[in-house]
Formats: sequence, structure tokens, C-alpha cells
Amino acid sequence: MHLMLVARVAGVLGGLAWVVRQAAGLEELRWPGLTLLGVALAAAGAGLVSSSAPWLRLVVAVCFPVLVWSVVEVLHGAAEDSLVDAVAGAAIALACLLAMARGSGRPAGSHAG
Repeated sequence: MHLMLVARVAGVLGGLAWVVRQAAGLEELRWPGLTLLGVALAAAGAGLVSSSAPWLRLVVAVCFPVLVWSVVEVLHGAAEDSLVDAVAGAAIALACLLAMARGSGRPAGSHAG
């Protein structure tokens, strides 16, 4: 199975976990959802960088989830925490679903040679 597909499925499951957490009040879904979303965001970050620079892919794979999380933390001050998490989770799940529907494992703009 292609690793990017696994990461996208993790993004969908993690996002759904946070949406269900908000809708059903299941606080137990916070950490599993966060873990799955972290995997998806790390893979997305690594996918932003050329494979010719593995050290840079690693740096971006670590920094991208941290950047997204910092934006979510800023938004926590504006609304209920679980609601902000649910919206962020839904957005990430939707982005992962769209990427899977697009069907390409290649980053946008790359061409098969």
C-alpha cells in the first residue's frame, strides 16, 4: 500500500475522530485523533519537498504539523476548544479526501516523465 494513501486515510480517520468527539462529547477521542492527524500532516509536509533533499523533507515533516497546531492553538482563544478542533479536523479530513479522490500520489504540479 502506498504510504501517502495510508497518511491520507489517517487524516480522514483523525478528522472524523475530532468531529465525533465534538458531536458526541467523547473526550477520549482527542489523543487518537491528534495522533492520526499528526501522521497525516507530517506526510503532507514531507510531500511538499523534493525527494532529492531527504534532510529537508524530514525538517518540513516535523515543522508542518507544528505550524498547523500553532494556528489551531491561536484559534482556541476565539471559540470552544473542541469546536475549533472539530473544524480543523473536518478541514484536514476533507483535504485528505480530496487528495484521495484526485487519485494521484504525486504532488500537485509534478508530471510523470
